[in-house]
Amino acid sequence: MRFGFPRSGTPSKISSDPAPPAPRVRPIRLALRLALLAAAVGLAWATRFGTRWPSIYYMTGPSMEPAVRAGEYFWVVSPPGRLERGDLVVFRYEDEDGVFHVLRRLVGLPFDTVRMEDGDLVINGRATGWAYRILAPRARHSPLALVPDLYSWGPWVVPPDSVLLLSDTRDVLGWPDSRFLGPIPRDRVIGHAVASFWGRRLKE
Repeated sequence: MRFGFPRSGTPSKISSDPAPPAPRVRPIRLALRLALLAAAVGLAWATRFGTRWPSIYYMTGPSMEPAVRAGEYFWVVSPPGRLERGDLVVFRYEDEDGVFHVLRRLVGLPFDTVRMEDGDLVINGRATGWAYRILAPRARHSPLALVPDLYSWGPWVVPPDSVLLLSDTRDVLGWPDSRFLGPIPRDRVIGHAVASFWGRRLKE
């Protein structure tokens, strides 16, 4: 339907034109639109429809390999919301050099009993099966650590309002984590790492 303006200056209907033919959508454009829609739905779910907001982080070192490689970008949503054992989280760490946001694996919730046996984690009497690595098996000790053996320690009972956070690389490269800092107050956990930049899930 079109509107024209006759000489009197008032609008009047001129004619009812047939609708133009619908434009053809090329397959590649359709696939792109579907991909964008899927990404929007995924982002909406991850952010709980606007109550959590995503940020992109960059992994500066190898402490969380094999889960997250050095030089890899990954998505973090904040605030972290409800967390589960095995989640990758970002916590706020501060020392004399400044404030740092550190990626670690959440291995213990309040009142959990956690121990490590030659690098393998046991939580409440059950092995976890999460992937990890040890680069130098003989380098079991560090003057920075709260535990006498970096690869075998515990059991620890997690205090209320705290969590245990560990590196997937068990060597001293994993500093700082709970072997060096002890239980981490829950309010220092500022984000939940959900996926690599290209969408690979990070929990496993």
